[in-house]
Amino acid sequence: MLRGVFGLAFACTLGGTKASGKDVGWVEVRELLSHDESSRKPALESLRKARDPTLLAGLNDLLYYYVVVRDRARFQEISALMEDIAGESMGDNPRRVWTEWIGRHEEIEPQDGYLAFKRFVFERYDRAFRGFLQARFTFRVRPEEIEWGGVGKDGIPALDQPGFIPGSEAKYLKEDDRVFGVYWNGEAKAYPHNILDAHEMANDVVGGLHVSLSYCTLCGSGILYNGEHPSREGKKPFTFGSSGLLYRSNKLMYDRPTNSLWNNLTGESVAGRLAESGLRLEKIPLVVSTWGEWKKRHPDTLVLDADNTGFERDYSKSPYEEYFSSNETMFPVWLRNDALEVKSWVFALIIKGTPKAYPLELLKEEGITHDELGGERIVLVTNRYSGAVRAYETKGRRFVFISKEVSTELGEEGGSTRWKIAEDALVSSSGERLARLPGHKAFWFGWYAFYPTTEIYGE
Repeated sequence: MLRGVFGLAFACTLGGTKASGKDVGWVEVRELLSHDESSRKPALESLRKARDPTLLAGLNDLLYYYVVVRDRARFQEISALMEDIAGESMGDNPRRVWTEWIGRHEEIEPQDGYLAFKRFVFERYDRAFRGFLQARFTFRVRPEEIEWGGVGKDGIPALDQPGFIPGSEAKYLKEDDRVFGVYWNGEAKAYPHNILDAHEMANDVVGGLHVSLSYCTLCGSGILYNGEHPSREGKKPFTFGSSGLLYRSNKLMYDRPTNSLWNNLTGESVAGRLAESGLRLEKIPLVVSTWGEWKKRHPDTLVLDADNTGFERDYSKSPYEEYFSSNETMFPVWLRNDALEVKSWVFALIIKGTPKAYPLELLKEEGITHDELGGERIVLVTNRYSGAVRAYETKGRRFVFISKEVSTELGEEGGSTRWKIAEDALVSSSGERLARLPGHKAFWFGWYAFYPTTEIYGE
């Protein structure tokens, strides 16, 4: 079935929309996986004659499969068929271009039975994917854009209440190593990037609160979620794992209690038993800083014990070093904006439904950034050396640095009040508090792919 005026015109050009009793569909597409030439070739010819665009999403799933198994001949065969159906040439990189093409053509809805076919293909990567791709589930994202990320379910294993050591004992860390810093209810913990790069998920307890630190290395975003969702009152908190699936180059995580898929970036349940409920996880503030700055602020901090994660790994080198240093994405992303470089770092905030991206280099240049977002006046305080960004409400106040040497206190414009830059709030010398806001760092492309209406600070 096709949606929209353009979709109807497109379908007419290519031979009409799907009708009940249509003779060509997923049976023929499935035959393209056959090694029996007597069944595969007639199926190929039938698909070429039918020229049905509602089958293109499934054909693209096959195209990726033949990239994985490195069958160049079959890859070219499927690519040529897709070009015949669409009447377009995809150039030298059809795998990437086709994925972006399907992303852009949201008005083309796959023929009935697409999820069953996609499940049939994805089970070849990992049979556990069957549990994620069920037609009876509600999907809050387009199944056509769900991709295999190169590993199976839990192929990137989560850390579950890993071991910690006092910061003073962390001899494996250098001063400029990056860490995720978390502070809650009087307890400070640091999660070094060189460990999280290998696990991408940490289920832990900080200050008595069950939390999950979900880190998408592909889009550069680490977000801390409250695992104690009100809907699970009286039940065990949520814990999460990595599904092995992606959406717009953003990892999809899954919760252990229900096996539902969740969007790492938005904290929304997007497929499975919980998707229909529209659940969103509460974000908890965290900061990306250097180990040197974090332990200076929190000398009593705990830090992950590299020798007690539950896994025997060499954490001295990130598996993503080459990716982080490149200017390209690893997977196709169709929803892009050239206002910033693809992998420019931004600090991302949402207030009252209004998203905004703050270029990190601009924040470092300013140090203190006053702004208004979602009708709220806010301030972002950025450490020019470590790049650590913390955002707070202001209730109309404006702030200045006391001196270049003091990075833990602010002065108030037009007054003598001093404000401590704490992890949970700005705290005045009289005890007044201005709450911290839960923003996070991300690559520009990753943020824009989900928030195309985002504002950009400085534009």
